[in-house]
Amino acid sequence: MNVPYKSRWTVTASGGDPRAAIDDSYSTRWICGTSKNHWLEIDLGQTAILGGLEVYWGRRGAKVHSFESSLDGRVWTHLCATRHGEGGLEVFAFPPREARFVRWTFENPEPEHSLEVVEINLYGPDQAASVREPGRIPALGHAPVKIPPGDSITVDFGYIRSPLGVLVQWGETYGTDFSVHLSDDGENFREVGHITLGNGGYDSFYWRTTTARYLRFTVHEASSRDGAIIDELKLRILNKDRMPIGQLERAARAGRSELYPQSLLGRQIYWTAFGEIDQAEQALFDEYGNLEPLPGSGQITPLLRLDGTLHGAPAAAAIEQTLMDGALPMPSVTWLVGEVEVEASALVDTGQAVVEYRVTNRADVPRQGTLVLALRPVQINPYWQHGGHAITNAIAVEGRDLWVNDRRFARFSREPDFATVAEFQDGDVVKLIEHAPQDTERSLRSDSGLLSAACEFEFSLNPGESASVVMSAFLRDGIVPDVEIDFPRLRDEVAKAWREKVGPRRITVGDREVSDTVEAQIGLILVNSTRYAFKPGPRNYDRTWIRDGSSQALALLYAGLIEDAKRYVLWYAERIYDNGMVPPILNPDGSVNRGYGSDIEFDAQGQFVAIAAEVYRFSRDRGFLEAIFEPVVRATRFIEELCARTNALYGPETRFHGLLAPSLSHEGYNKPTYSYWDDFFALRAWRDCAYLATEIGDADTAAWAQRKGEAFATNLARSLRMTTEELGTGLIHASADREDVDPTSTSIAFEPCRVEDVLPAEYLQATYDLYCEHLDRLRAADFSGGFTPYEIRNLNAFVALGRIEDAFRLLADALTWRRPAGWRHWAEVVWADPRVPDYIGDMPHTWIGAEFATAIRRMLVRENCGTLELFRAVPDSWWEGGGISLNALPTTFGRLDLEARRGEAQVTVDLRITGTTPERIVLRYPGARRAQADGNPCDIDGDVVMAPNFNRLVIEL
Repeated sequence: MNVPYKSRWTVTASGGDPRAAIDDSYSTRWICGTSKNHWLEIDLGQTAILGGLEVYWGRRGAKVHSFESSLDGRVWTHLCATRHGEGGLEVFAFPPREARFVRWTFENPEPEHSLEVVEINLYGPDQAASVREPGRIPALGHAPVKIPPGDSITVDFGYIRSPLGVLVQWGETYGTDFSVHLSDDGENFREVGHITLGNGGYDSFYWRTTTARYLRFTVHEASSRDGAIIDELKLRILNKDRMPIGQLERAARAGRSELYPQSLLGRQIYWTAFGEIDQAEQALFDEYGNLEPLPGSGQITPLLRLDGTLHGAPAAAAIEQTLMDGALPMPSVTWLVGEVEVEASALVDTGQAVVEYRVTNRADVPRQGTLVLALRPVQINPYWQHGGHAITNAIAVEGRDLWVNDRRFARFSREPDFATVAEFQDGDVVKLIEHAPQDTERSLRSDSGLLSAACEFEFSLNPGESASVVMSAFLRDGIVPDVEIDFPRLRDEVAKAWREKVGPRRITVGDREVSDTVEAQIGLILVNSTRYAFKPGPRNYDRTWIRDGSSQALALLYAGLIEDAKRYVLWYAERIYDNGMVPPILNPDGSVNRGYGSDIEFDAQGQFVAIAAEVYRFSRDRGFLEAIFEPVVRATRFIEELCARTNALYGPETRFHGLLAPSLSHEGYNKPTYSYWDDFFALRAWRDCAYLATEIGDADTAAWAQRKGEAFATNLARSLRMTTEELGTGLIHASADREDVDPTSTSIAFEPCRVEDVLPAEYLQATYDLYCEHLDRLRAADFSGGFTPYEIRNLNAFVALGRIEDAFRLLADALTWRRPAGWRHWAEVVWADPRVPDYIGDMPHTWIGAEFATAIRRMLVRENCGTLELFRAVPDSWWEGGGISLNALPTTFGRLDLEARRGEAQVTVDLRITGTTPERIVLRYPGARRAQADGNPCDIDGDVVMAPNFNRLVIEL
């Protein structure tokens, strides 16, 4: 009783056209609709024996859903289910079951968001995934399985696939020590994950991109002598084997690599985002000058035809990425083929992503050819970044307009000389035009989802001449395209608008890379943001965390964009729950995001209070204070509830007593943890609440917050010390329960929390010695792994600890982590091999950018109560050229202007503060022998010069 062909199946569903879910096409999809309860029922047409099934999801999958089977369509029996759906591809297997009908059901907690099912496949036992060990196949979504210590579940996928990871949901008993291995042949296994401190609930593994046929999950030790109960072993497998992206990859591998999106060849690519001030849309522009105007859309690839040969940027002899004025979010890419130059310059204006493609003849002889702009059914955001294939079912070239999926996609400054529209036939349009231009019918439709097009523009250039084509791509509906675009004029206007928004350059030092990179973060933060929400990225992270947003708001405060930061805090304050919980993640429209981490990231309490307090310190806006004070108090009070949850489980004799309840805030943890990260922010909240209460004149609340904050600080300091001493490591730990050490997490106690007084001082140096050893490993020639540039925040700790040379080394390393360097930004993850096709989070990652900008600012200027601290850590290169200049830099004292120059025998610092006068100023300059402030001698302690407020400081060397 084999499973019949799909042509014999019939299907009904709760809505939409469910035939797309069983049509054997991976370019179509069933869109379930926006109701709360969904179901789909398949009639195989005859009875068959089932052994497994797969679900290929589109852009949104179900988290909790189930399948049942029936012989008669009336009596139904459980088949398989998951509570941990993640989209992509889901693989289930179960004991053989005779069935004619299969029913899928799902209750959608967010009915406003519709699910997309690409395809459902049903398999007989011989075709489905299998398990070697008898009786253990139910773990793959059917029923719980008990595994004695030392035993395994070995899954055979049936053929080589691309496993990404696994998730294990434990039952009443659980593994305390367990591992995952992969194998190609079922005999030789390699370890890809191992957890030695399991504590039940669920555990999650991800690993580097790889392939394998077999996966072995082994329980080495369990919470019970009888073994561990696995409720579900969820397989995470890439779904590209049958999806259109697989066809595109095979075509790219068979063609000339320079002519194809590099992601199709398994090569990491990097991109930047550009957009419009106070608008929510961002276009992507990659390192080769390719454009993705809309999330999920195809990309426009520039190619150059010379002497009958087609050329692409990836093979160019030279390629350079730059930003306007070194820092404004208007990117360019320039590349050379022989002595012919192609420059692609991008900007956004009035809802249009405008790109000028300029071809310049640098040779001393005339050159002729064509500029090719090819629409490819591939996103810039790669497959391993949840991007990949861009569904393209209809293309039309009508005069100067390019239509895609019946929507005006782009307009060119002139009509193409050749237009080619192609169906996918073992290759996209580039295969058709590789050797010569082709004029085809200019309109095509297909259900393949793989249509592509190429528009070619002829040029004939004498030496030194240029020709350009300007393309406008539309970022939202309703845009009326410009009839004519004077690109040089428009570029100047958009650059002027960005300069007016960002303001004058606040920080200039002798190292241009540092000055440009600091300023670039301000524009990039604004590009990633909506009018209210600061998002850390333009695609994968298209939502706002208060964790990321508060850091970006602080960077804007430091840059003088006080109103933008204020608007964000007021917007977030309106969304705090009645009980005081701060929702950690919001969607751009302000609704609560219900995805991973929703309402279980408790650092949000302190982060909201801290940024509210910082905005008030900088703005001194009493109206703002009155608007946010009640939400601040409510959010701070909820910290008491979180501590009470912990104290209900742990008494005062334990290291857990007084801490916040476990949460997912710290991004290194995949399940709720007693992370000190949360507690550092909570302590900052108590102190800031007391400060704001004092400012508004609420003495009772100020006294309450101060009293509670002191008690919390005592518990936190005791817990930190107890954890170190009970574990006997001599190091400061990142959590009370994980036995882990993470200096990058601990560093937030210095900045932005400023609660380092609770850290056990005698363990600090050893903790950061460990981090220096980690940096040495990253620098090693044989390092092949990845890491996150969040480590930039360790600059704050090194400076606070007086480890200045370590800070300088970290700063130098951090600048090498930018991808690409000319665009002055970071991805969330950096890999030693920059071309390895592994997950990089999103980019430009503006939380990381904000951490860099604020750390550099604190190295130069830091407010410490009534003291203004200057030049806490200044590399020698910052004194080169014109030295150090601070231009109307906002501080809590007021605006600060500073010019510092170094000569052979002395350093001169000219300072002006518009606002409150600091009680004193301290300035660090190694080697200072004598100093005078406005002609009066200054005290010098080591390398720190101390003075009252001054207009000119002269330091003798």
